[in-house]
Amino acid sequence: MIRALLAIGILWTLALVPAATAQRGGPASVFVEPVTEREFSREIEALGTLEPKEQVELMLNAADRVTAVYFEDGQRVRAGKTLLSLAQREQAALVQAAEATADEARRQRDRIARLASAEAVSQAELDAAQRDVDSAEANLRALQSRQSDRILVAPFDGLLGFRQVSVGSFVGPGDIVAILVDDSEMNLDFDVPSIALRSVQPGTEIRAETADLPGEVFEGVVATLDNRIDPVTRSVRVRARLPNPDGILRAGMFMQVTVTASPRRSLAVPEEAVQPVGPDSFVWLVQTEGEQQVARRVEVELGQRSGGYIEIADGLEAGDQVVTEGIIRVREGAPVRVRDQSMLYPRAKANAPAGRGPGSPTVSE
Repeated sequence: MIRALLAIGILWTLALVPAATAQRGGPASVFVEPVTEREFSREIEALGTLEPKEQVELMLNAADRVTAVYFEDGQRVRAGKTLLSLAQREQAALVQAAEATADEARRQRDRIARLASAEAVSQAELDAAQRDVDSAEANLRALQSRQSDRILVAPFDGLLGFRQVSVGSFVGPGDIVAILVDDSEMNLDFDVPSIALRSVQPGTEIRAETADLPGEVFEGVVATLDNRIDPVTRSVRVRARLPNPDGILRAGMFMQVTVTASPRRSLAVPEEAVQPVGPDSFVWLVQTEGEQQVARRVEVELGQRSGGYIEIADGLEAGDQVVTEGIIRVREGAPVRVRDQSMLYPRAKANAPAGRGPGSPTVSE
């Protein structure tokens, strides 16, 4: 409060001094700031819902009684881990019988092959023996496949949900055993207006927050855009990817999304340096001409506003000194006197290192 009153008093004094000196032809006192580059971007806000990277309902293709369960609710598993098995005795017996049949067919073929080499049997008999081998081996593979269908394994690394079966229960094709999700990375689906299609592209950065995890901010990138625009809402569905190494993000979470579109570095000036005149905008530059500093009004093309600064699309160059305080006292081509910004912070100036003002760029008088 004291600093604010002191700054107002200094500005009021500076306002009176030029008025008096103007009558004597003295220069007006102004504060300036150099034109520098700053970060700008277009921010688009949306609402979205989290979904896992991969999700599958685990089911068996066979129907029988459960003999063993090898997982618990909410357990993390690796790809290929055995999760459940059905009764195997009958199927195992069928496989053993098929193996014996295939072995006998191979032995019979080998005997006929020896006879055929001695021209004791015809080639047709050898071909028939080979067909028997092929048929027996195909039957064996079919039975082995049906046997493997009675064992459930994890198709990928992930987190299991609640177990839906128990040992001794009867399951059939289509019965859900559990739900497995890959939550190492989460998909965040949300809608953006179709007019933002040029700004939102794969690779565009996003930030997301949720009331379920207050204070947490999650960063990710846009992965894909839908191939059509909704004809009713005139919006397009966007899918972003959020890393989830700690596993704290869960499917179904409601997220507030901020898309950082078209990031860029552009020249910028403080908002108070811009003087609108009708549809046009101007800034005052301080230039050295001969042995004095004078004010020159320059028309500029404005861009986006952010954090108290305005993007300059055209009209200025980096390093130009623009007037930020005292604009009302300057005239085209009139001499000016550049004051040190630290005059607005006398208390901080006393504690600051020599030659620098607190939090303000260094400018020369």
